[in-house]
Amino acid sequence: MDKKEQSLLNYYYSKLVNHTFDEKDVCPFLQLIRKRCKEIRSINELADLVVLREQYTGLIKDHLFEMRKRFESLGKTKTSIKIEDVFSFKEIKSGVNKALEEMQLESLTNEQMNDFVTCLISILQQIPIMDNDREFGKLFFAISRKQIILMAEIEVNQNGSKKTNAVYPVLTTNNNYLDIKKQDRFDTPYLFADKVIEIIRVEGKLEMVIPD
Repeated sequence: MDKKEQSLLNYYYSKLVNHTFDEKDVCPFLQLIRKRCKEIRSINELADLVVLREQYTGLIKDHLFEMRKRFESLGKTKTSIKIEDVFSFKEIKSGVNKALEEMQLESLTNEQMNDFVTCLISILQQIPIMDNDREFGKLFFAISRKQIILMAEIEVNQNGSKKTNAVYPVLTTNNNYLDIKKQDRFDTPYLFADKVIEIIRVEGKLEMVIPD
């Protein structure tokens, strides 16, 4: 890392530790550490998805394709579907902190990482999921009373001809930001399919800008 890169990294890192960052800072921070994270799977894959978006072809896309196969197999086998985040909050925190440690920087706390993952989820919303040149799904921002969620909605073929959509979480973190009413007793998330959410910093706290 040359001196200019180090200066930029120090700038964005100081924003992370001082709680002055928002989603516009997370994107360049990931770009700066991306080439330093080749052995840290979670950060390498997430940084690639941020940078490449619909051109991305890595592990996360493989996960989305695998989930489509599992949903299409429903009713054909007795196997149930276990839905898990592609990377857990713990994995992402461990990956970021390992990268920082290698650059001789202090680790981030759970609170700082929760803000970080919330911004990351916002950055990844609206990315189309492509199969060759055909879009068969998309990533959306979602929120429940307890969680901020990157949600995938994918097209599923059942019985060879019938098509339906499956919706499931890809990344999750705690909702420490918006006090909202539960939709139902299951706390089903509010899905923002047609609106683009923005995460900004106001008086030291992250806030969500939700278009009318």
